[in-house]
Order: sequence, then structure tokens, then C-alpha cells
Amino acid sequence: MSTSTARAVVRVRGDRLIVVDGEESLLRLNLRRIRQVVCFGRVGLTTTFLHRAAQRGIEVVLLTEQGTLGSRLTPPTTSDPSARRVQYRAAEDSAVARRFAAEFVDAKIDNMRVSLLRAARRRDDGEASEAAERLRAAGKRVADADTLDEVLGLEGSSSREYMRGLRRLLDPEWDFQGRQRRPPPDPVNAMLSYGYTLLCHEAIAALEAAGLDPMVGFLHQHRWGRPALALDLMEEFRPMTVDVAVWRVVSTGQVRPEQFTTEPDIGCRMGDDAKHTFLAAYEKRMLTLVSHRGTGRRVSYRIALSLQAKAVGKTLLNSDEPYRALRWK
Repeated sequence: MSTSTARAVVRVRGDRLIVVDGEESLLRLNLRRIRQVVCFGRVGLTTTFLHRAAQRGIEVVLLTEQGTLGSRLTPPTTSDPSARRVQYRAAEDSAVARRFAAEFVDAKIDNMRVSLLRAARRRDDGEASEAAERLRAAGKRVADADTLDEVLGLEGSSSREYMRGLRRLLDPEWDFQGRQRRPPPDPVNAMLSYGYTLLCHEAIAALEAAGLDPMVGFLHQHRWGRPALALDLMEEFRPMTVDVAVWRVVSTGQVRPEQFTTEPDIGCRMGDDAKHTFLAAYEKRMLTLVSHRGTGRRVSYRIALSLQAKAVGKTLLNSDEPYRALRWK
């Protein structure tokens, strides 16, 4: 659950979480349905809510209005450390790291290919089909990559190819020239950055619940404050979740360029209306059902993220059970 209203206060009454703005009730949810609360900017949290969140294992994430991390409030870690001990050793093993990285990237490239084709479905765009074929060819090369640097190179070039394809499908009024961040220069990049921040914190929570350390990854290099494994896990999900949410609100006219403002130091920012619309689209996408091959079930993307986090742990503990990323059909 996410909230971003400047005067919002999160409180509890009985078994329900309530978000209020003055005397107006904005949202009511049963606490049993909530695993994470993400607050953007100035959001009040009552002490009673914080205690109940800790008791029920609900993570509270505090983000600035620009979407950068302020703090995370989480219950104490009580899981078995066995998976984390293996994870730390695996991260130092170049062969193991490369295998995980290759699967994350191969799935990301394949999912970008499908995302591009779906975005171009209603248009007679031969260039999009050609770009999709180039992505297919790049994906095939990932399995033959001998080093992590080769895998990273294929990921980078494929992502640029994908973003160029999406740029051709967007109206010029959006002024989207490709993926740029820190700060995002245009509305599409602003929404992508915002959505990836949300997805990252969901990935962190999923990995911690699976008994893993989200800071130690295989594809992304270790860096102070960087949730490397969460960024790894996100890769296969980006095209299927955040990118879809952005494309839909843009292509359907639910958000407009004039709902954004640009300032020199912080780049492009969503206005409140655009932010609320995008958050609703993101939440709808995360609740969309997808076939999860590993379990044979149809689950939401949010549940699939948790299942994939557990799958990483299973592979670490049993090398005979290779990790299989989630792929979009």
C-alpha cells in the first residue's frame, strides 16, 4: 500500500488501517491484507499504527517526495541464517554469480522483447518488430557469455535498444529521449524512476522474508547502501510491471505532460494528480494475475515476486535446482 497525500495520517482502528486527511477518510484496509506501507513525503504515522505494524510484520518505508529512501522500519530478522551464509559465499564465486546474473538478464531481455511487441500491437510499426528480433538475438548470446562483464554489456545494450523502441511509440510531446535518471529530465523518466523505487522496496521485503540479504547480489556490484540483490531480482519484473503501468497511463491519456513540473536541481516531478493516477496503475498491475511456472499457480505479480525470492534461496541451498526467472508469455 502506498500513500502520498501531504496531509495524510495513517492510523489503526481495531483490525483496520485507516488513512485520513483531516476529518475525511481516504482509505480503509484490513491489516491482514497489508505487507508493506510506503509513504511519500509528509505522511503522519501514529504510534499505535507503528506498534501494530511491528507486531504483524508490516514493513513501513519512508521516502522523500522525490522518491529517494528516507528510512525503513522493519521487524527484527528472525529467519534461519543458512541461506544468507551460502549467499555470501556464492557472491564471491564468479561462476555462481555469472549463472544467476545470466538468468536475470536473459529473462529481462525476453520480457523487454514481449513488452515492446505488446506496446506496438495496435500500430503497424515494423521498426518495433525489428528491435524485438535484435533483443531475441541478444538474449541468446547471454547464455554463452563467459564473464559477468559480458552479461552486463548485453544487458546495457539491450536496455538501450528497448528504450529506443518505446521512444518511437510515444508522442513527441512527452520529450522522451531514452532512460535517464538522477535527476529524471522528463515525465516518462520521472514515472519510471518512481515505479522502480516502489518495486525495489517490494523486492527488498520479499528477499528478507525469504531469509536472504538484499544488499548482496550477483549481477549488481556491491556498493554502500545499494540493495544489490533486490536490484537483481527486479530485472525480470521491470518490463512486466512498472513499464506496463507507465505505458498504460501515457497511452490512454490518464496522465498528461502538463501534470508534471521540472526544476533544475531535482528534474521532472509528478504533480499530485499524476502521482495518484500512476500509483493506482502500479497497484493494479502488481495485483494482476500471471502464470507462475515454478508453482503451477496463477498468482499476482506481487506474490510472484515473493515466490521468485524464495526460488533464489532454494537454488543457493541446492545447486542442483537452478534458478528459473519469471518470463512473460
